[in-house]
Amino acid sequence: MKKGPKFIYKEKLSNGLIVLIHEMPWAQSVTARLVVKAGPRYENKKNIGTAHYLEHMLLEGSSKYPTRKELDKAIEIQGGTHNAYTNKEYVMYQIKMPPESASLTLKFLYEIVFHPLISNEAVLREKGIISEELRMSLDNPNNHIWNLLLNFAWKNHPLGYNTLGTFDSIQALTKNDLMMYHQTFYVPNNAILIISGNIETRKALDMVMKEFNKLKKKGSFQSVSTPKLIVSMPRVHIEESDIKQSHILLSFSTQSYGKSSSLSLAIQLLSELNSKNIFYRLVYDLGLSYSAYCWPWLFSDTGLIAIYAGTNSKHTEKVVETIVHEVNNLKINKKNVHEAKASLKKNLTLDLADSDDYAHFIGEQQLFKNNVYTPEEIKDKIDTVSIDTLIYLKNFILKKNNATMVVLGPVLKKATLLEKKLKTGFKSVPQKF
Repeated sequence: MKKGPKFIYKEKLSNGLIVLIHEMPWAQSVTARLVVKAGPRYENKKNIGTAHYLEHMLLEGSSKYPTRKELDKAIEIQGGTHNAYTNKEYVMYQIKMPPESASLTLKFLYEIVFHPLISNEAVLREKGIISEELRMSLDNPNNHIWNLLLNFAWKNHPLGYNTLGTFDSIQALTKNDLMMYHQTFYVPNNAILIISGNIETRKALDMVMKEFNKLKKKGSFQSVSTPKLIVSMPRVHIEESDIKQSHILLSFSTQSYGKSSSLSLAIQLLSELNSKNIFYRLVYDLGLSYSAYCWPWLFSDTGLIAIYAGTNSKHTEKVVETIVHEVNNLKINKKNVHEAKASLKKNLTLDLADSDDYAHFIGEQQLFKNNVYTPEEIKDKIDTVSIDTLIYLKNFILKKNNATMVVLGPVLKKATLLEKKLKTGFKSVPQKF
């Protein structure tokens, strides 16, 4: 067996499948996770929602387990669980088992992902289910505001489409559409397999070879374009709603800096610095918001630093004015950078509690960095981010011509005022090094 890093064993099979194994002798579970680069970023206007729809279908039955009920029962009777979700750039499928049933994790995963039934009956039934999921998302302001942001900031780009699709696209998708998407993207050389938990590497690798080595490699894949931020005015989009609160998202494009960038950790730190300021100012100092934070929504090659606040609609202007002021006057110094680094490192530790947490941690690194670092190595990288780098990113990213804002609430009549606050609120004098 080849020697890999101590933290993981890594191998690329002859069919192109990348396999990562992380031993956790203390764990009470074994997780097998398959990440397929088949998210909605690879869709076009004619097939919006296909990636998510197909994710549903792969859990609706397979060759060996023709119905969802049979599939669920087969996994649950072994004490296992299964899960799946659609990310903007990939789709994830996971089986989690007790260590004594570890040999079944890959059997079920292989069966679900590569031998789906996709019956006509299930395709038709799922139209109603996914339509209700979309309706629920649109009814939930906390979800809907994020879809509004991407759609407005990256208009007419796949990253701006709603992952769930539209009511029309859901109804239009056919069994053939779903099977074609599956045949195109669900191939070993477009996937990463991660096994983490209480299992020896040799045993895990034997399981992989038995189940996944028989898959055949297929052709090349389409390249994707990087979305461009809207450059014309207005930079504010308001969706009028009769809800009681206004939901506000002010975002700044990270341009070419995404998860694959060496500056991704610095962007997270910059967001952390903003988040603390925004929260304390809006919640504790002014009492204008219950929820306020800053979050970096990063993709492989780009992203957004997004600042959210929910407030009583009558305070919308004051909240926007406060957010702009706090961003504009963000101080970056030794003390608050040290605190932000400590917070980021502690969050990393807390996020790694179980075998599926490690599977996520390892899989995303391989996908976006083409490498896997230990938690300790990442903490060391966080410590090396300099104040000068953070000041550079602040001046490069947090500026007026890089900003867009969406507001959901009964505030359409305030559109001009909000546009003005965004246009005139930023000063042009950067913090000096």
